[in-house]
Amino acid sequence: MAARRKRKPAPSMRIERALDGAVCGVDEVGYSPIAGPVVAAAVTLPGGGRSRKLAGLRDSKQLSREQRERFFDVIGDLADVSVARASVAEIDALNIYQANRLAMARAAAGLSEAPDVALVDGHFKPELDCPYRNLVKGDERSLTIAAASIIAKVTRDRFMASEGERYPGYGWSTNVGYGTEAHYVGMLRFGPTPLHRRSFAPLKSWLAEGRIDALQFVPIARSVAVAELFELRAGLVAVFDRQHRHLAMLVHGARGWRLRAYRYVDEALTPEIGAGPLADYHNAIVAAPTLDAVRSMTGR
Repeated sequence: MAARRKRKPAPSMRIERALDGAVCGVDEVGYSPIAGPVVAAAVTLPGGGRSRKLAGLRDSKQLSREQRERFFDVIGDLADVSVARASVAEIDALNIYQANRLAMARAAAGLSEAPDVALVDGHFKPELDCPYRNLVKGDERSLTIAAASIIAKVTRDRFMASEGERYPGYGWSTNVGYGTEAHYVGMLRFGPTPLHRRSFAPLKSWLAEGRIDALQFVPIARSVAVAELFELRAGLVAVFDRQHRHLAMLVHGARGWRLRAYRYVDEALTPEIGAGPLADYHNAIVAAPTLDAVRSMTGR
């Protein structure tokens, strides 16, 4: 019988209680997505974080969406909370690291009562008006940073879901701007939006090379020959025919490279997965992400 995985200890106020004065936790969300702003939050918990309503609070990544939403309301009712962001334009102009620092500084400055000291998650060095201490994996160790991580995460997720209604076809209600398969298909098919980070790969090179304009995402009624591969990111490669029409994805997983067939139906925002000219090879294992490997398997 496999050993049960040991759960990580819950974050506590041990570090906060060793410091003098009011302590705020600062965390950010949105470093890695290919779309959307960076959102940072600063939180000061009252009463040493002893409220029973905070029982079970953990790093946002260790909680379900429903749990994050519940704690978001609890923290908002109990604590001094400030949220700030750095825009996509600022990310592209400054770089993502500097944009994170800016969002964190704005969040800390927005607290209703200035903290005496701050605990900052990770290695970021924001310019704060108070002394601060960096904590690697701080959202797993400090209750105030964990609270800030929840506020930042829920705020950004809600924003991206709302923007997903404005820009449908990119899957933002679920991927919240991260580089998923559906998101990349949307980018290639409909082009970048104002919320896409033009300084991030692969959009930076796509725009420079003018490749997006040549690609086609249209219904294909007959058999076609595989002719071109297009790397989207590590572990994800798009497959096109000679007319630059999209046929499939090559996805790398535990069993190696797998082919996922695609079919487009008129103007539908969501393509059919497992259909189209390569439907017979859907979920087949491909030897390597190369044209020769795909052609040898499909005969096309």
